Amino acid sequence: MNINRIMSLLVALMLGACASTAPVNGDWDVTLSAAEGQTGFTMNVIVDGENATATAGEHTFEGTYRDGSLRLKGDYYVPEAGYSALLDMEMQLEGDQLRGSATWDQFSARATGSRQ
Repeated sequence: MNINRIMSLLVALMLGACASTAPVNGDWDVTLSAAEGQTGFTMNVIVDGENATATAGEHTFEGTYRDGSLRLKGDYYVPEAGYSALLDMEMQLEGDQLRGSATWDQFSARATGSRQ
């Protein structure tokens, strides 16, 4: 009987650990598409509570993850434009995809992400 209780407790702990991991954690291939062109990068997202941090190369984005919505901001260098500006992204988790919008400098873009 004690073995069954111990096993039940271990299973409950493992399920609790899995449930606490945000579904957006991990590596994402992100594409920003605008009328002026498109650019892409890979970012790693880590969510702790509602606080989200993402890194893409040497760039760091800070923000939140609430109710399936990932919002991130940070300076980003776009090689095609040749300069850095504030990137502000808001994307919804839809299955295993991120979909939303972004602004970079004065440009608006469609933002999409897929798991690596």
